[in-house]
Amino acid sequence: ITGESTPSTSGWFEVKVNGKLVHSKKEGSGFVDNEQKMATLVDAIDKVLGK
Repeated sequence: ITGESTPSTSGWFEVKVNGKLVHSKKEGSGFVDNEQKMATLVDAIDKVLGK
């Protein structure tokens, strides 16, 4: 997990798993605020880990 600040903009939240963008508040996905959005992130991580 890495974090990068966006000095010129606040509120961007993007999640990349193995280089693939799986969630982007900037692109309209909003906050990770429900089970479906969280499941998408967990599934992407599990896939990379071979689970």
